[in-house]
Amino acid sequence: MELLFERGNEEFVFDKAFDIKYLLPIDHYIQWKLENNRWDDYNEFYHASQLTEELKKQVNVWFDTHCLFRDDTIIGVLLIVGGEIKKLENKYDIEKEDESLLLKYFHIVDKGHGYGSFWLKSVIIPHYKQKGFKYIYVNSSHKDSFPFYKRLGSSIANYEQMSDNHLYLREGSCFLINI
Repeated sequence: MELLFERGNEEFVFDKAFDIKYLLPIDHYIQWKLENNRWDDYNEFYHASQLTEELKKQVNVWFDTHCLFRDDTIIGVLLIVGGEIKKLENKYDIEKEDESLLLKYFHIVDKGHGYGSFWLKSVIIPHYKQKGFKYIYVNSSHKDSFPFYKRLGSSIANYEQMSDNHLYLREGSCFLINI
């Protein structure tokens, strides 16, 4: 695990090795949906853990797990995927694969407090810009996050997918963030 940035009692770290406990903020979100009658028949924790297992098997694909800790408790997670990412994405064309990344499963326990904006703008984007990357692609089916991603980049595609038990049609948007 490598410390990228420290702010007060917060540590922004990344790890090339994956540990399932890094997904705890996603599990927290599932719990929140259940407790607040916001269940949408989509289990992000299951899908994120499934994605990490699939990524581990991919040849010429890598992923970094980024975590936000406050007082040694994980309160945020996001996955950055690089390498031959064209084979992972079919919703849009990725023109410059060697300069592009995918952002997957960006979850913060305390939403609406500016952690996400700070994390992306001040930690994630500078870290990968320094490594020569120029583009981050993001897909989201959480409508509340669309304005956030539009402020950071531009909308490039829309998609639909069925919920886990085929109860709901989920509408999603894809975004491109220029670093």
